[in-house]
Amino acid sequence: MDDELRIFLREMEERLDAQSEKRGREMEERLNQRGRDMEERLDTRIDSKLDEVFTRQSQFFLHEMEVRFGEVNVRLDSIDARLKLQSGLIQSGARALARFAEFAENSEERWVDLATRLQRLERRLDVK
Repeated sequence: MDDELRIFLREMEERLDAQSEKRGREMEERLNQRGRDMEERLDTRIDSKLDEVFTRQSQFFLHEMEVRFGEVNVRLDSIDARLKLQSGLIQSGARALARFAEFAENSEERWVDLATRLQRLERRLDVK
């Protein structure tokens, strides 16, 4: 009977070992699956947070660039207005100089004509 009991106990022990090994593998597989699930959820959360941060930062940079370019455009408009004013002054000065040169040329001719007329008048007065 001792042999039968030993055989029975050995078989029970083998079955228990097989079951505990099977349960250990199952538990290990479940733990691995949970770890993979947690890792996947964590990756998803990190990705969404990174997307959110990137979107926020890119919007901030775009806004800053828009503000800065607006300031540059205002400055360029101011420079443009001053250049237009200066070019208008330069053009009006050039036109005035051209008119003055024309007047000077005409006045020279008029002086010559006037001097000639004066000489003729003086000769007439001298003749009488």
